[in-house]
Formats: sequence, C-alpha cells, structure tokens
Amino acid sequence: MATVTTLTIDKLLVQYSLSGLDDVVIDVSATLSGNDGGVTAEVTNGFAIAAPDPASFVPFEDLTEEDCENFVKATPRYTTTFQYITALIYDKRQPPTAGPMPLPWE
Repeated sequence: MATVTTLTIDKLLVQYSLSGLDDVVIDVSATLSGNDGGVTAEVTNGFAIAAPDPASFVPFEDLTEEDCENFVKATPRYTTTFQYITALIYDKRQPPTAGPMPLPWE
C-alpha cells in the first residue's frame, strides 16, 4: 500500500513590500502527515518560498489554500520532508530487531 499524505497550511509569513509587490508570501509553515495502512507520521516545517514572477503574482487577498500548497510543493524542502515521512512510516512498519529485555538473573 502506498503512503497517503496530507499537507495542512498552518501559517503564512509575508514581506509587506518586495520588488514593487505588496504582501508577498516568503515562508509557509505547514504540516505534512502520512498514513500507510494505519501507520502514521507527521512533520511541521517552515518552507521558504521563492520570489514570485511579477507577471503571474497573485495578490495576498486572492490566494487560495491550493495556491499555498503549490508554493510548498515547489520547494526542495517539501521533497525532503515527503521522503522523511515515508521513511518514518516504513521504519514504524518494520518488526523490531533490538530492544530491552529483563535481566536473565532476575
């Protein structure tokens, strides 16, 4: 079964003025959670957003949640976080190979 992930936008950091544009999103705090057959993991990170192209800039008040998700998914950190989540879930699914045991003389 493949890991199903969910990206939740928690907070936006804006620069009030950047290259002649107002209220530019420069960082998105988001939580990426994953589920694979009931085994779950989640990580919250800040994702630095690349400077926008003025020709395709969307004013802050017109941004949608999907726009912000796409900002995050376009960052290298998203790819790294996605890989980390899937690795965490994989590790949780593996049977333990080491662990504590009671002392044999007790």
